[in-house]
Amino acid sequence: MYWYYGPKSDASMLISYILGSVTPQTRNGIQEGVYNIDSEFNFVIENVTTFNEGTYTFEVKPKSDVMHEGQVEVLEKVSPNRPYPTVIGCNEDHDADTCEATVWYDTTVHNLTCVMEQVKPAVELKWFLGGLTELKAYLTVRPVAITAYSGSSLRNNTYSTSVSIQVPSVDSDVEYVCEAKGVAVGSTGSTRTRVRLANIRPTTATNNEVQSSTNSGSTLALANEASPTANRPFEKCDAVIMLGVACSIIVFIACVVIGYLLKKLKKLKKYKRKWKGMEQVPLQERGNRVN
Repeated sequence: MYWYYGPKSDASMLISYILGSVTPQTRNGIQEGVYNIDSEFNFVIENVTTFNEGTYTFEVKPKSDVMHEGQVEVLEKVSPNRPYPTVIGCNEDHDADTCEATVWYDTTVHNLTCVMEQVKPAVELKWFLGGLTELKAYLTVRPVAITAYSGSSLRNNTYSTSVSIQVPSVDSDVEYVCEAKGVAVGSTGSTRTRVRLANIRPTTATNNEVQSSTNSGSTLALANEASPTANRPFEKCDAVIMLGVACSIIVFIACVVIGYLLKKLKKLKKYKRKWKGMEQVPLQERGNRVN
């Protein structure tokens, strides 16, 4: 048995097995201990890296038989940190493969994006309606390549795949499924994440609800759950009260000023009458009056 890296040649030979003897090749920069053939004739590569990726050629000749030849493609496998696809903005349920996406009740459509990042080889992502009907989606595959000594936590020479769909927000009872397929996802070759949509509405309460809650002995929490518009009537009342107080102060000040002016005007008229009476008296009589 002979194993080669690439096309068959003496220079590309990696290891041989002849009559029970394993002979690794150490020429051409091949490191010792990287390649081996075990007792069951399996070709073993230790500590596989990107450097070991490629096409391997083998030759094998059983006893009393002709020589057989073939090729094997070797790829580095990098599994995801999370075994299931991740749906962006979806809250994980008690089951790891189920999540819930919240959508405002007045939204007509909602975007669902499913990702599986930093795996190798790249996985295939698909969206299904109810787990059966495949949906038309927008798929992107992005290679992850970082420079040496960059300090990044990303896994170099891997792939990140994402797939997006638009769904009607009113379908709160419909289940959507994102499926990942590929060597990197595990022995089964595929994993799924189920998504439920939940419509949310602003929390408000009517007078009837408050009365009903009071009669039944229960407590209805309004202070923390009311919508921002619920406090506006009280804000308007406060504004009216402040305006009334301001008007009262202005009227009071105006009355004081007017009263003061009227008092001054009254005194002025009194002095005018007195002065006018003195002008009509003869000068001698004025003197006598003065005396």
